[in-house]
Parts: sequence; C-alpha cells; structure tokens
Amino acid sequence: MKNLIAILFCLNIAAGAFAQVQEVPFTLDDRDRIMRTEEQVKSLRNEMNARFEAVDQRFDAVNQRFDAVDQRFETMESKFDLIYWLFGVLFALILFFIGFIMWDRRTALYPIQDKTRDLDDRVVKLESLARAQAKKDPAFAELLKLAGLL
Repeated sequence: MKNLIAILFCLNIAAGAFAQVQEVPFTLDDRDRIMRTEEQVKSLRNEMNARFEAVDQRFDAVNQRFDAVDQRFETMESKFDLIYWLFGVLFALILFFIGFIMWDRRTALYPIQDKTRDLDDRVVKLESLARAQAKKDPAFAELLKLAGLL
C-alpha cells in the first residue's frame, strides 16, 4: 500500500512537470487584445480621474458652505458676547441701585431716630417732674391718676 502511494505521488509530480513543458505561442491577436485592454484601462483611469475631480469640486463647495456657516456662528458668538456683557452691566447696575437705596434709607432714618430719642428723653423728664410735683400737690396727683399717667 505504501509503495502504491509513493508511485502515485511520483507519477503526479512527473505529470505536473510535463504539463508545464508545453509552450503557449504568443500571437498578434494576443498583442492586439493586450493593447485594447491597455487602452480601456487608460480610458477608465481618465474617467475615474474626471469623476474624482468632480467629487473634489463638490467637496470644495461643501467646505466653502461650512466655512460660511462657521463665519455666521462666529458673528453670532460675538453678538452673544455683547449681550452677555450688557446683561452683566445691567445686573451690576441693579445691585448698585439696591445698595444705594438701602444706604439712602438708613441715612434718611438717622435724623428721625435722633429726633424720637430726644422726644423720649423729654417725655421721661416731664414724667419725673410730674411725679415730683404730684408728691407735693395731692390735687395734681389726683389729676394724673385720672389721666392714667400715675
């Protein structure tokens, strides 16, 4: 069995070697066919180059549109920056006016507080004088009791 496999293997190698020995003649038809194939490849290459150039032009047009859109966004951003600054200034002014109003109210109340403090002091003094007089004069003390001051 081993011998049979070895013989078949050798015959297969020998048959393969003899198959390649036969030469294929190169004819004028083959040369013409190759030339036509080269011309077709050149024409296809030219068509593909033309199509790629058209695609490149389209991409350039799209890039120009994107650039235009980018410029629009940049102008919008600059407008938004201006609006942000204006809102910031407006907010600062509002805070300033709130602070100014609080300061003004406080300073406006100081004279009134001083005046009421002076009036309270005068009332206390008058009450002490009235009590001292009420100790000396019983009729005056009776009047103060009726008024609800004693």
